[in-house]
Amino acid sequence: MMGAVPEPVSLALMTPADVEDAVRAHIAMQHVAYAHLADAGHAAALWTSTSERRDALLTDLAAATESAHLHEEPEARHIVARSERGAIVGLASAFRGVGDWEHDLFGDSHVPAGVDWCLDTLYVMPGLRNEGLGQRLLDVALPDHRDAYLWVIQGNAGARRFYERNGFALDGFGGRSGPDWGDLDMQRMVRRASH
Repeated sequence: MMGAVPEPVSLALMTPADVEDAVRAHIAMQHVAYAHLADAGHAAALWTSTSERRDALLTDLAAATESAHLHEEPEARHIVARSERGAIVGLASAFRGVGDWEHDLFGDSHVPAGVDWCLDTLYVMPGLRNEGLGQRLLDVALPDHRDAYLWVIQGNAGARRFYERNGFALDGFGGRSGPDWGDLDMQRMVRRASH
């Protein structure tokens, strides 16, 4: 049945026990998503970032635990989707603020998006695309149709259509993704309550 995620897929906030699997799954899904657009060095660059990604996730999860103890909303949300057999089949991450990479990449030409949250990650394994899992991940990562921005690689028409259906629109700011991301053209999309 189109539009319905098979019931065995469950979503949960990421825990430290998920981090190793999540990093591997994230890199694999990124490679699959952009292999038709990126150069051969893109995959190698992704895999060399494994320890940095793991450390960043563990730091975010520790901060989220501290926020929970203080009854505050965490500054970042990381969600994993697992199949009935336990494999990670989807990921989503959102955080409050602007990624350091944006300042590093754009420098003084960076233009703020005008919203507080960034959807940093949303990937679904190819066999589960167009089944509603991406929507579920988005809704958990950015609850209550939260205002946010994201980056989409030019040429990723399916992602762009998905985000447009969810109230995101191109805001006119974009650039090249830099060497770590295959130097691809990318565009920023923003969702505001007024949409």
